[in-house]
Amino acid sequence: MSVVSRRVLGWSALVMAVGATIAVVPPLITPGPQRHGVPVAEQPAGSPTPQPSATPAPGTPSAPVPSRTSRPPKAAVRGTASAPAPPVKTPAAIRFRPITVHAADPANIRVGARVIDCPTCVDGSRVGYIGGPNTLAVRITGLPQAGQRTVTVVYETEQPRTLKIAVNGGPVRELALAGASSWLIPVEVSVRLWLPKGACWIRFFNDTGSAPDINTITVS
Repeated sequence: MSVVSRRVLGWSALVMAVGATIAVVPPLITPGPQRHGVPVAEQPAGSPTPQPSATPAPGTPSAPVPSRTSRPPKAAVRGTASAPAPPVKTPAAIRFRPITVHAADPANIRVGARVIDCPTCVDGSRVGYIGGPNTLAVRITGLPQAGQRTVTVVYETEQPRTLKIAVNGGPVRELALAGASSWLIPVEVSVRLWLPKGACWIRFFNDTGSAPDINTITVS
């Protein structure tokens, strides 16, 4: 065998040995990681590892994103507003039911005056013959407080007459009364008088002439 032949055989054996080694030993360099079949570019050392996308999988409901414009309600501040003060109550005027007294009541004082039958009068009678020295004093009781009161007098007269009124000997009020021109038709007149608290006397008279006959006296 010539020298050239031996060299050819040697190269052939070397090539076959290298091929057998490649077939038995796995390659030391493997391909890099791929994403969906596309190789990922190599990154320098120290680079952050890419994170998976936060896109939700199909069919999975996404969490509602809170609106930036909505704000939570403010908590009520305690102790800043003071409670309204209760209304001040002023004492109301004491009211009472009207007090009516019949002129012929036995509790009254008649000096010279007399009780007269009267079919059209309350209780069928009235007090007449008032005037000159004759007087009628009516007692009023149950007044809750002192003050101005309305005193209403029901009377009868056939011609105009004058009636004088005084409370407990106080100032005299003089009333000119025309009446209804009949002793059987009652007529009323009202006057404002100051009455004390509790009880008092109201005197009816006419020291200069005749007074009308009186049926009832009402204080309200």
